[in-house]
Amino acid sequence: MKILHVGSSSSPKAVDGVNATVWLVAKEQAFLGHQVTLMLDSPPDEAAKILADEAGFQLMHIPANTWRYDPNKLKSLLHTDTPSIVHMHSVYLPKQATLARKIVQNQIPYVITPHGGLDSLRGKAKKFFYDLIAEKRRFSQASAITVVTPKEERTIRAFMPRYQGIIRWVASPFDTSKFSEQIWKGNIEAKRLVFLGRYDVLHKGIDILVEIARLLPDIEFDLYGTEDSKTKKWLEKIRHNCPCNVHFNKPIFGAEKFQVLADASFYIQTSRWEGFPVSIAESMYMGLPCAVSDLPNFAELFHQNDLGLVLPANPTKAAQLLTEAFAQPIQVQHWSKSAQTFAKDNFHPRKVALDYLKIYEDIAA
Repeated sequence: MKILHVGSSSSPKAVDGVNATVWLVAKEQAFLGHQVTLMLDSPPDEAAKILADEAGFQLMHIPANTWRYDPNKLKSLLHTDTPSIVHMHSVYLPKQATLARKIVQNQIPYVITPHGGLDSLRGKAKKFFYDLIAEKRRFSQASAITVVTPKEERTIRAFMPRYQGIIRWVASPFDTSKFSEQIWKGNIEAKRLVFLGRYDVLHKGIDILVEIARLLPDIEFDLYGTEDSKTKKWLEKIRHNCPCNVHFNKPIFGAEKFQVLADASFYIQTSRWEGFPVSIAESMYMGLPCAVSDLPNFAELFHQNDLGLVLPANPTKAAQLLTEAFAQPIQVQHWSKSAQTFAKDNFHPRKVALDYLKIYEDIAA
């Protein structure tokens, strides 16, 4: 099967959940014997070339602006090496809406994976008009739409109530090949909570996290990440009035990251919306208990499968639940084991790649 993935960065090292998914799935689908191509907006970096060469998939650089890909190069790709399926990742990218029209004209089926993007709180007014002129049409013509949490299907149904295509849950993968053998040490008494990710205050709920920390002065909150340009000034105000038990650190990777997770008491994420963050999946895989906000779609998975502590957006109530959790080590150990089992059953890249292939096959049938 000829598979064309669209929506990744030009580097597999770019820190972004959508990007990580595309590169991992492409790698696994190529290993399974399929002809896989990643369509990139900008030239691939050296890491991209090495990975593509090792895994056996192609990189196709087609320049793009906000609204469209280079029409001549796109035409050459679609006509000379026509894909069996196009898999578009993410939402609210006008160039993907333009691409969808070209794909339909060439009678090529396509799949959309929004990665939780329809739940974003940013730019609601602008998105309303863009939905009317472009995004709803792109979704309506998709042969399948995949969601990264079961609850996200309800978002899709509300967005496209008359959609008749396939909607199916496929989990977000993470790179288990680089995963440390290290597991959670069970050190609840350390009273140390860890967050990994961008310091996007609105999206990641950094303001909520800091207010929870303010109410729990005997617990250390270690945050590792990079500043986000959209909320940089907001972050500066938070840091200026930050309680002393909150520590903003540079991002960490590899063995250092796994060591930090292994030594923590909980992983904490207070996002206002999400797909399924890689950092949560990695923590679950290690057995590190997770405390997550009840706002994103993945919180429903935590509720239904008893995977961890689900926190309300109200910092006072959230702080109370965390205090109670630290006093219940048996419950915390249960969350550790149930989350680890769930992660190993669902987040392996090969499992995710096969789930996507089954959808492609169902479309072709």
